[in-house]
Amino acid sequence: MSAEAVIFGTEGAARILGQHFGLSGKITPLTAERDENFRVQSAQGQFVLKVFGPGTPEDEADMLCAVLRHLQDRAPSLPVPRLVAASPATPFVRLDGGRLAVLYTFLPGTPLMEVRRSIAQAQACGALAAQLGHALRDFSHPAMHRRLIWDLRRLPDLAAIAADLRRVPFAEFVLPFIDRFASDVAPALDALPRQFVHNDLNARNVIVAIQNHDRIAGIIDFGDSVHTARVCDIAVGMIGQMADRDSAGAMIEAFLSGYECIAPLAAGEREILPQLVAARVVQNVVMTAFYQQETGESGHFSGFDETYFGWRVAFVQDLIRRHT
Repeated sequence: MSAEAVIFGTEGAARILGQHFGLSGKITPLTAERDENFRVQSAQGQFVLKVFGPGTPEDEADMLCAVLRHLQDRAPSLPVPRLVAASPATPFVRLDGGRLAVLYTFLPGTPLMEVRRSIAQAQACGALAAQLGHALRDFSHPAMHRRLIWDLRRLPDLAAIAADLRRVPFAEFVLPFIDRFASDVAPALDALPRQFVHNDLNARNVIVAIQNHDRIAGIIDFGDSVHTARVCDIAVGMIGQMADRDSAGAMIEAFLSGYECIAPLAAGEREILPQLVAARVVQNVVMTAFYQQETGESGHFSGFDETYFGWRVAFVQDLIRRHT
């Protein structure tokens, strides 16, 4: 796992766009965990150029392209980015130095994290998440079984990462939780329905309409998509609805009700959800601490401090108590 690195910058992005896609225009860097992403405003439209992080295997770049093509074919009405292939034969491009790049359409709107939340909005998020999951249920690709630290099934892998941290935030909760998850939750999770899922429906990746924040205008960033237990995707989406302590419970229930209007959960999925919601918070705490230790406070993980996580940790601790 490599920490965030910026190599190309806007000048390099401009060269890639001109050489491989015949585009020019205003280029704005976007936040990213591992990759370099750029918003492109050109005469031909608005796009996102993704330059994959160093060492990204070609099959992962190919999988992203395959996902976008699959959704365009199977669910053309879903508001997701559309792939702009470099050529009919090559959906992604190989750059000097071995890095890879893809181009896809930019979805206009406002990130969910920047607007006031509402029950109707959370229900709409849940319904769209279920529709997306339905569209992806038969997607297949050789890279979809990759071992990804952001897959909640891999939560026990965080123990080794936490051991290398100078300090583990909320260690009195986080470390025993990882151990209990490995012994008690993971075996039950392995028995639940699996499929390929988005896996990152956080408040950055859900886009709402500018004029109507209750209307979901898009879902972006398929970079952490993986084949896993379906309920993991639901738990991640629920966490994305939590904007403050007082409304968190109502918002995650609204998301779940919207989801189940489209795709009802199995009994085992519903029972395990509180543990998975807590697992996502633990995952965020540990991985944020890892990246901040490696790269400092700037970048994709800036602003996520103990104040941000404090009430979320308290909320999931209470959630677990109420469901055990």
